[in-house]
Amino acid sequence: MKKILLLLLFAACCIVMLGAQGATQIKPATESQEPVTIKYAFWGSPDALGVEADIIKGFQEKYPYITVVPVASGYADYHTKLLTMIAGGSAPDVMRISSQYFHDFLDAGGLMELTDIAKKDNFDLESFYQQGLEENSHNGKLYGIPWGTAPIYMLLNLKMFEDAGIPLPAYDWTWEDFKDIVMRLTKGEGQSKQYGFAMEIQTDLYPMLPFIWANNGSFLDESRKKFMLDKPEAYEAIQQVANLYQQGYMPKETLMVATQTESVPRWFINNKLAMFQGTAANILTIQNAGTSFEVWPMPTSKNNTHTTVVKSNTIGISPQTKHLDAAWKFVSYLRGDEGESLYMKAKRVPPSIDNVKYWNLYSDPNLYPKKIAEVTSKIFADFGQLAPLRKGYLEMEQMITPIVQNIFLGQTTAEVAMKTVSPRIQTILDRTN
Repeated sequence: MKKILLLLLFAACCIVMLGAQGATQIKPATESQEPVTIKYAFWGSPDALGVEADIIKGFQEKYPYITVVPVASGYADYHTKLLTMIAGGSAPDVMRISSQYFHDFLDAGGLMELTDIAKKDNFDLESFYQQGLEENSHNGKLYGIPWGTAPIYMLLNLKMFEDAGIPLPAYDWTWEDFKDIVMRLTKGEGQSKQYGFAMEIQTDLYPMLPFIWANNGSFLDESRKKFMLDKPEAYEAIQQVANLYQQGYMPKETLMVATQTESVPRWFINNKLAMFQGTAANILTIQNAGTSFEVWPMPTSKNNTHTTVVKSNTIGISPQTKHLDAAWKFVSYLRGDEGESLYMKAKRVPPSIDNVKYWNLYSDPNLYPKKIAEVTSKIFADFGQLAPLRKGYLEMEQMITPIVQNIFLGQTTAEVAMKTVSPRIQTILDRTN
């Protein structure tokens, strides 16, 4: 009798299971797919969305019930517009943010914490470069997914090095090595003059940080609460670079507006400039010109090899969104395999994900810079450092940058300037702590 009952129970279970399978095949269990519209903000031209349009197209093909409306704006006033929208309660659902503004957006309540959402969705965060995750986190919590995580490289003009018979430096070259190369590669007069180095020093402090770090100085202390440019290790480094400028080893035009985006890459392409600090955008411009060049870590010191600035950006979700599920789906597509692959094919930015697959899509072994994957990996592992970003950073930077320009022009010394501005910077630090 027990055997008969067991057989009947087993048969009933089989029928239920088969019925369930049949139901699944006929009508898959899905989430609500009512039409949803979300807005995605990023800097760029509204008339030429480029790869962003391809990403939106691919996403909407995958999720046809979600419409993504692009909100593109020029970089100059992009973040100000976003902060105004946030204050007015009309923030876009998803937004790209430069790391320099990350803490300002946090302070404005403009970024949703994504720690639990990413974990629940099993989103692969571990594949991203650690520096990118750090710049998207605050107090151990994640507020964005990294985008465009990359070093600010030293770009080397290979033809000028070869013509001068100068070998490329070691990855761990020093200030002394750098200075020697700059002086040897600067020669000529007037229109025929070529320069060893150029540095943009009109908008931010990123170009100056590597030299400060290489001299064992820092902008802020480890707690990011105390100003440190008034210490000898820092202001001496600023003065050393300013001396090169004053002595004619750097183009005087680097203090002019828009020099970085116009003159410096052109000098480099025309073999009038041997070295300058460049980003992914510079790399693409120079690559398209057919110039032979390489990317390199910044000069180091025996006591500090972590002297190359590594910068990331944020793809975040607004707490004001009314469509969190759709917004997260778009973010995970944008920063997942599909989105990263499209960015790499467009050469928009180097990979933010540590995977050879994306480097193979981004870099062409037949095009310069041929060592970019190797050098970038070395920078992330051995030579990179994040800028000391925090609330108030931009305010401090805007105060210090014109002072650095005055140092280069010889209107004051780095020591006097940094000691004079120190109380004002410390006031900002204390107020924004």
